[in-house]
Amino acid sequence: MNVGTHVSDDCVTEFNNLKLGKQYRYVIYKLDKDQNEIVVDHKGARDSTYAEFVSHLQNESRYAVYDYHAQTDDVPPRQVEKLVFIFWSPDTNQPVKQKMAYAAGKEALKKKLNGLSKEIQANEPSEVEEAEIKKTVLN
Repeated sequence: MNVGTHVSDDCVTEFNNLKLGKQYRYVIYKLDKDQNEIVVDHKGARDSTYAEFVSHLQNESRYAVYDYHAQTDDVPPRQVEKLVFIFWSPDTNQPVKQKMAYAAGKEALKKKLNGLSKEIQANEPSEVEEAEIKKTVLN
């Protein structure tokens, strides 16, 4: 188990730029090549769509935070905004050691990112469809 996974300071900085500065719609994180440090992989512009976000998920594990906005079915409807932590671990042929390293690093990253509202663990594309995210945010 990769107990000593380090979270780069840049991860926290870019998360705060998303959360407080509203500079991004999402931030995707990955383990570096040595699998010792979590680093920023990709940042989505504020006007990015959810489909664009999903297109940046790889066939390898990733962590992501998405600033999701949804409208309830209430009368009158209300706007809901949540920071959703997504642990993407696809059922692909990635090495078991790599999947274990990502699983071990998840809690280290979440502890550094203060203000997350919801969490989703997804292993197949249907679990990151926008309808699933919306359902999670509104529940």
